[in-house]
Amino acid sequence: MTAPPIETELKLATSEAGLAVLLRLPWLRALRDGPVRTRRLTSTYYDTPEGILWTRGVTLRLRHDGASWVQTVKAAPQEAAGLFKRLEWERSVPDGRLDLERPRAAGLRKALAGVETADAVRPCFTTDIRRTEVRLRDGGCTVLMALDRGAVRANGHSAPVCEAELELVEGTAGDLYRLAERIAAAVPVRLELRAKAERGHALAVSAAVPGPQKAQALDLDPDMTAGAAFQAIAGGCLAQMAANVRPLVEARDGEAIHQMRVATRRLRSAMTTFKAVAAGPGLTAVKDDLRWLMGSLGPARDADVFLSEILGPVRTVFPDDPGLASLHALFSDRRERRFDAAVAAVSDPRFTRLLLGLGAWIEAGDWRASGDDGPREMPLDRFARKTLEARWRKVAKPARTFDRLSDTKRHKMRIQVKKLRYTTEFFGSLFRKKTVKPFVKGLSTLQDQLGALNDVAVARETLHETLHETVADQRAGDDGVAAAERAWAAGLVAGWHRRDAGDRLAEAGRTLKAVRQAAGFWR
Repeated sequence: MTAPPIETELKLATSEAGLAVLLRLPWLRALRDGPVRTRRLTSTYYDTPEGILWTRGVTLRLRHDGASWVQTVKAAPQEAAGLFKRLEWERSVPDGRLDLERPRAAGLRKALAGVETADAVRPCFTTDIRRTEVRLRDGGCTVLMALDRGAVRANGHSAPVCEAELELVEGTAGDLYRLAERIAAAVPVRLELRAKAERGHALAVSAAVPGPQKAQALDLDPDMTAGAAFQAIAGGCLAQMAANVRPLVEARDGEAIHQMRVATRRLRSAMTTFKAVAAGPGLTAVKDDLRWLMGSLGPARDADVFLSEILGPVRTVFPDDPGLASLHALFSDRRERRFDAAVAAVSDPRFTRLLLGLGAWIEAGDWRASGDDGPREMPLDRFARKTLEARWRKVAKPARTFDRLSDTKRHKMRIQVKKLRYTTEFFGSLFRKKTVKPFVKGLSTLQDQLGALNDVAVARETLHETLHETVADQRAGDDGVAAAERAWAAGLVAGWHRRDAGDRLAEAGRTLKAVRQAAGFWR
């Protein structure tokens, strides 16, 4: 029994005008390999009343194009920054009757488990799409491009659809990303991370905006090469980055900014960890793009942390203090302005080009085509042990004099702890879980403790600047009483956290001791 084919596609959301421009692009017209075809597609999506298929990541669809009925089953989605890879079974069915036996026999028995007959499912939502379709060929790459206009409908609600769907027929995922890059350079688009089925399901159940996405656990094969491992790790980072766009833009969720920064930092850490593997001219451009993104996310995250972690605990104890209320208003306004900048950055076409460029680089960048195969072909097990030992040494050295480290050196140590934690998480599946888990847990706790100490150090500078601004306000003739209250409150906040710094430092020291005891499992 052969498995169903793998469908690989990208979706680019745009406007009606964008689709019209796309069709007229001279270079895209030159790639056409056949006639342009337009048809109307009406589709109904099915599931059990309990939502068994959706929970399992399975889509069951019946589509009518005016002349025939086509049933489709899609399963096991693997999504990385908009690149959908999934099993797909598609066949004509007579009279629009669902058939579950043929897809089951074709390799989708597990996907359809528990759904024995067509009577077990019911219609959940529909799509009504006007599709313009054309096949594109560029060298050894063939792509089926579908320009879709229409709507998804469920429970009396509807959501518009206006997108270009690029399905890989022949070639590589890198080819698909590169085509999407060229389109994004010519037409305002954004990467659409949701399939129509996901949008329909959200309407059917009145789903809220998804929450922030943390990094997903990796399951690397010890027989992989270092190059294959880097590709898997970088792809996971990119997927996490892209998954946090909606909760940031639509819900202005501070945790989404944090997780997008984590994804970006993990990716940068992977590039350092696999430096000999990922080397190439393209790496510089990739790092420049990530630096631009961090420049937009960082200030928003810092403002969010200041309000919640620095100012928040003090306000909880003194909720009616007018000076603290004044400080809160000041920094809340600053936070909103910085969130506006972060939302604008990820809504900018440059961010879409960044995601597509990263995807193209990960899948088919110059690092994969360089002449030196040595580091890329190194067995992952040996590479991981060697890398973990090198990372540990950079933590172990300052750990010997931890109690005497300055704020600056302690911050540098925190960065090394963070890199060691990411590297351990990257390679954790290669070692016994019971030896990896306490080490990662200790590193995570230590990173948080050192981060809290660093936040206080940064907050002292921030509050110092606020005091200077307050003095300037007084000289400029502002309300002297309000300015004095704010100055007093700034001193209160600084003193509050200075009081706790010693305890936090002692806690970090105890955690560091536990980390040192758990280290070395890779040897």
